[in-house]
Amino acid sequence: MIELMESRGLVIDDRERMRQILFDSNYYRLSGYFRAFQNDPAHGDNDFRSGTTAADFLEPYQLDVELRSLILRGTGLLELTVRSRFAYLISVDGGAYSYMDAESYEPATNRKGVELRSSLVSNIRKWLDLSSEVCIRHYRAAGEPVPIWAAVETMPFDTVSRMLGLHSDTKALRGVYRSLGVRTNLRSASEIIHAMVYLRNLCSHHSRLWHREMVIVSPVTKDMRRRFPDFAYEGKSVAQSLIALMYLVDEISGGDAYSSGVISFLNGHADYSAGLRHPLHWE
Repeated sequence: MIELMESRGLVIDDRERMRQILFDSNYYRLSGYFRAFQNDPAHGDNDFRSGTTAADFLEPYQLDVELRSLILRGTGLLELTVRSRFAYLISVDGGAYSYMDAESYEPATNRKGVELRSSLVSNIRKWLDLSSEVCIRHYRAAGEPVPIWAAVETMPFDTVSRMLGLHSDTKALRGVYRSLGVRTNLRSASEIIHAMVYLRNLCSHHSRLWHREMVIVSPVTKDMRRRFPDFAYEGKSVAQSLIALMYLVDEISGGDAYSSGVISFLNGHADYSAGLRHPLHWE
């Protein structure tokens, strides 16, 4: 791998260090960072631009590690808050036990023709069956239905997000979104949460953020743009979802400590920050 990179014009000052980096990090994972420094990878020219050194792509690689940690701290708070508020508001509106009924969700199909609410209910049941939590075992042994406030703790954020996206209790849903400062239609609101799940999953799997073209990106509301008027981003960029995450976490926390920390980090690394705001497509 080192010989291949050198044959493509990469300057490697310390071959032993690079050997260790490849051993620890995987050539394929690192190769996503090469692309911004290669001549024309979209058309097969993988030679590095003259003067490119290993340090050029290792810096954004390491900064991604730091940003992923910041993002996971924010999405962690968001996930726990959404679970709790959704379960509470559905419960007080009389739906503590109806979350397992397909009729509690709007009928919809995906592009493959899969009926989404049936798929969702099956998914919920699967997580309840797999759960070894003490409270779930208690309800299971007693033959009693599991209330939603216990059930949401057994499911991944993606499943909770799908429940939000399909649930027919619009009163409870609006209550959840209003509590997060999200004042838009229900569809856009659910898309924001879905995008946060996607961002969280990228970070949980240590995926590249720098210059990533996002498959699922958050809508940006007027309130978000008003809160961060100078936060620039391009469509389908990581930065587009970051503005939504910062807004949501600040709303939950009741202050701007989280967004200030993220913005300070980005301002301290201008070139890296530009890569988060500018997605590149190399296929």
